Formats: sequence, C-alpha cells, structure tokens
Amino acid sequence: MEGIAFILIGATLFSHSWHILGLYPDGRTMGLLTGSLGLATLMALVFTPMVLIGGDPDANVLAETNILKMLIILWAGYGVAMGAQGLWDLDERALGFFSAVLTVASAVALFYFAATLFDAYGNAVTIGLSAVTLVLSVLAGLLFFYLAIPFQVLRLVTGWFILLGSMVVAGVGFAIISTVIAVA
Repeated sequence: MEGIAFILIGATLFSHSWHILGLYPDGRTMGLLTGSLGLATLMALVFTPMVLIGGDPDANVLAETNILKMLIILWAGYGVAMGAQGLWDLDERALGFFSAVLTVASAVALFYFAATLFDAYGNAVTIGLSAVTLVLSVLAGLLFFYLAIPFQVLRLVTGWFILLGSMVVAGVGFAIISTVIAVA
C-alpha cells in the first residue's frame, strides 16, 4: 500500500512542479493528470501494508496504518483538488490553504514515525517513512507560502523543490516495492 501510494503521490507532485515551472502550456493538462493520479492514490488504500506488518510484537500496527492511511487520503485529496483547479481554472489560493492542513498532517506523521517505528521495525522502515513525511511536510509548507500567500518570488524555488522532492518520495516508494526497504 505505502509503496504504491508514495509512487503515485510523487507522480502527482512531479506533474504539479511542471505546472509551477511553466512547462505545461495549459492548466487542463496538469488538471487531468493530477486528478487521475489523486484518484489512483485513493485506490492504493485497498492494498495491504508492505512494511508496517511483521514487526516487533510491541508494534501498534493499527495506529501506524491509520496514520499512514490518513496521510494517503489527505495527499490524494490534494491531487484531486489540484485536478479540479486545473480543469476548471479555479483559484489556487484554496489549494494553498489546504496545503497548510497537509503540512500539519505530514509533520504529525513525521513525529509519530520517527518516535515509534525504530524499536518495532528497524532502521530502514523508520528512515524511509520519516524521510517521506519530512519531504512532504517541507513541500506542503512551500506550497502554502507560494499559493495561499502569493509570493511570486517563490515560484522557481517551489517548483524545483517539488520536482526534486517528488523524486525522493517516488524513490522511497520504489524502494518499498522492490523490498530494499523491508522489516528487519
């Protein structure tokens, strides 16, 4: 579940970075792509978790998967909202204010994963999930300042950070799927 979701979230952010950098001639292209990727990210919830199972008996698997599902649902909602904004040319400020919610949710997941996963699952899972949530927190914060409070000076910084951050998120997703990141 988490590997596929991270790949789809990374692809959504990659597409949005192209739009921010001005590489899509029309917002509808980005809207169609990110909206469909957001819906596909929601479909990743039907899969079973790949790294949050089989850990230490002290692991609180239900809490960990619920936090991960909350994160996936919020970022899928971001992809769908970005798709609607691109398709119907809505105001980007609403998406920017939703990014504040994403920042807080990703930061909460970061603190939870960094504090509780080490003993139960080992280094690889802790570092992988903490790195993804850290990158998502930073990217959502940049999107908030660029879209909600329209600092046009941040356009290139936000675009390039999202471009590189999306590759990190998708890379961790590929590492989870290929079992490079697995329970120790």
